[in-house]
Amino acid sequence: MKYLFTLLLFITVHVAQAQASLLINGVRLATQLGVMVVRNSKEKASPMPHVTATTEAAAAAAAAAAAVIPNVAPVPPASNSEFAYHGQRIARQRTTATDIKGKGVTEILALEEALEQTHQALLADSLQSFLPAAQLDAIRAVARRAAAARYNWNFAPYQHELGFYQYEEARRTTPVPVPVPVPVPVPVPAVAPGPATKGK
Repeated sequence: MKYLFTLLLFITVHVAQAQASLLINGVRLATQLGVMVVRNSKEKASPMPHVTATTEAAAAAAAAAAAVIPNVAPVPPASNSEFAYHGQRIARQRTTATDIKGKGVTEILALEEALEQTHQALLADSLQSFLPAAQLDAIRAVARRAAAARYNWNFAPYQHELGFYQYEEARRTTPVPVPVPVPVPVPVPAVAPGPATKGK
């Protein structure tokens, strides 16, 4: 009987340890999966929220995304009016009042008009500055108003276009380094050896 109780105790402890191990490993696995899901969702988060988000949060996120204008992307987003400038393809979005319905029509058309004025200034002279800081601030303010008025509109072509204009403006206004003149070595005339004198 003593051996039977010992055997039952041993089996019970072994089963309890196995169950505890399964629970611990399950919790660990669930935690790791949760961390992986959060990492993937952060990496795949789009800069512009879609209609599924709440209106206030989406409008705030869209305004913040419109305010941060990235540099020229290697591949332009889809647009209806792209142009090429010195071998680069630049996305442009131009719409008419009949193409847009709903809220934010005037704000989007104002943004497109401001970008079109900048585009014409870019093409007018290939060497002079065309995007002063005041105009850039005005375009950003118009973009914020448009994003707040119509948060589900695709602002990627506008961001791409303005990013290109910023890049081109920085390229034009950066002073060209003046090469430092390299001193030319002056040849020293050779001195002919004179008669050797003996010391006195």
